[in-house]
Amino acid sequence: MNAIPGLSNAVICVFIGLCYGPWIGLLVNWAGNILGNCAVAALLSHVKLSHKFKQNKILDSLTHYRHPALGLTVGYMVPIIPSVLVNYACATMKIPRKNFILMVAVGMFPTSALYAFGGDALFKGNYTRLLVIVVLIVIILLLTRFVHQRRVEAATE
Repeated sequence: MNAIPGLSNAVICVFIGLCYGPWIGLLVNWAGNILGNCAVAALLSHVKLSHKFKQNKILDSLTHYRHPALGLTVGYMVPIIPSVLVNYACATMKIPRKNFILMVAVGMFPTSALYAFGGDALFKGNYTRLLVIVVLIVIILLLTRFVHQRRVEAATE
């Protein structure tokens, strides 16, 4: 699902957490997200993308961070940013494979965990865990906002 822009794998990841429990669900989600992003990144060099795709605001933002590894890692963390854009940014910036895999693994871990534990909590009706998950999502969003503001401040200096 990482290969299709606009298609979120959140529903599948929550369902995996619901079916397999939080820990196995986390491993399945995380492995699937890492492998999916690696596959998409490998395919991007063989696909001709439209000019409109390449002129995306999010893509422009991802490629102009002061600390590119941090910006791209956060890009993987934020579910509303299509992974295909982050993968394309990595490809255009010629991120070394070792760094790329590390960024994907670190970036995909929080959302993989949130979806797996969220699916399990929904199934069990564990509202305390759901509240913790919502708080973690808010923290990730605040972190994203903070990084974006730092990038804007650095650009104006």
